[in-house]
Amino acid sequence: MMHEPMRDYVCDLLSGLRVGAGRRRRIAAEVSDHLTELIDEERRRGVPLEEAAERAQVRFGDPRALAAEFNADIARHSLNRAAWALVGCVTVAFAAAGLALKGTPPARPWPSPSLFYAVPELLVQIAIVCCLNGLFLAVVAPWLRGTALAGRPAKLAGRSLATAAVALIPVAVVAAGNLGPSVPFPERLLLAVVTVGVPVAAYAALRAAGRASWLGSTRDGENTLDVIAAVCRASADRVPYGGRVVQSAESLWRAAYRRAPRLMRWLDLRRHPWRAAATASVAAGLVLKAPDLLVGDPDLIDAALEAVAVFVCFTAFGGLLGLRNGRPAGAPEPERAPLLTT
Repeated sequence: MMHEPMRDYVCDLLSGLRVGAGRRRRIAAEVSDHLTELIDEERRRGVPLEEAAERAQVRFGDPRALAAEFNADIARHSLNRAAWALVGCVTVAFAAAGLALKGTPPARPWPSPSLFYAVPELLVQIAIVCCLNGLFLAVVAPWLRGTALAGRPAKLAGRSLATAAVALIPVAVVAAGNLGPSVPFPERLLLAVVTVGVPVAAYAALRAAGRASWLGSTRDGENTLDVIAAVCRASADRVPYGGRVVQSAESLWRAAYRRAPRLMRWLDLRRHPWRAAATASVAAGLVLKAPDLLVGDPDLIDAALEAVAVFVCFTAFGGLLGLRNGRPAGAPEPERAPLLTT
């Protein structure tokens, strides 16, 4: 039978947990087992039962703090799992969109031929950008930096994954509407995976985004550019010659800033995210259609769609995902690479 002080400790722990009933029972059983082991260890030293229970609780730590640690671990696990699930869905959706563009379309695409092609082409690209940003913040950056995900980066990771999930839901609807015998089997298989996988991954992403607030305060902290800069510095310290690469990039940026200050200010994501987004989107639309330009058969409508997709991605980055100007108004303009330093 559980001793009274130990029962109070477990009750205080459970009151601070934010998980489901099944996981609460497992945590309560695990903590109770560990407390029992500590009490038995103290009893073998000749300590009375009451004092042994008190010492065991002191050694185990404050139950509220322990509950916060459990919540943080669960939130990080949810973000990691959602990131990888969305990566899988985005990969399959991208393959399905490629087959749809280059293969044989359905006899009667649902809901219409234009939406059958436009929805995957636009939304899958947005999902790719947001999903990769979430994967970077939730998985890659903590691993490279050797620090646990917390605070504002956790919230930005949740936003990234939630945005990717929302972008993929219409793709899944279109995929489900075109599951028919007129579609070749390889494409039908990919559409079926998207139809089934996206709702599951979207649910995991939205739940993980809600749990990101368990990882600390989000008022002050790093934005996405700060995390990228910190990862660059950490990678430069770990990878041979990485520091030289970072220094070379810094030198090139400073030299370009001195030669063309107006252009570099235009491209500075920290100072002018929207102007940089518009420039990058137009450039991306042209670069992605460079082969068509070289053969003299440019598809301007397709290039415009690519440019719009890139601009929407940058809009999502600037508004939701942390690529905002972090410099106070009136601060002097730095001659530095905006993604490599903070």
